[in-house]
Amino acid sequence: MFIMNITLESIRLTVTDLSAYSARLSSTQELYSPTAPAKPIAQFGWRDRWWLNNAPASQVVLNYWFFQSADEAYTAADEGRARLSPRTISKFGGHESIYQPVSTDQVTLGDSVWQAGANWLFVRDTVVVLVAEIGGQVSDEITLDIARKILDKIENVLQ
Repeated sequence: MFIMNITLESIRLTVTDLSAYSARLSSTQELYSPTAPAKPIAQFGWRDRWWLNNAPASQVVLNYWFFQSADEAYTAADEGRARLSPRTISKFGGHESIYQPVSTDQVTLGDSVWQAGANWLFVRDTVVVLVAEIGGQVSDEITLDIARKILDKIENVLQ
């Protein structure tokens, strides 16, 4: 029997978690799966939009999706990355999502990681997380730090 220990409340970042960035939560909303309407469908999805340094120009969006299994989570992230941004890159005579795989030699962030500039998409266990900046004002170092804060919370739940 599968018991899901990871909940939104257990991994969602708070004002305290983001205090180094003088963050302000500006909006929240429920989300569909990154592959919707195709399978796998997330059991639950959530988005928090934060202003860093109390500046609307420095926005970070944190997306959390929960799946029934780790395989579903990976599939949703890998197949859904094409839907997360309309931007593509040319690769092998075709076009691929701007979200490209990142080697664990480069960045340790969950079970699987994709990057698009300062945006980080990762899978850990049955959770898919996207940390994305809006407007080009937030560095990849900051978004990676924020992604690692979420990963730390997931790891604490999994222990």
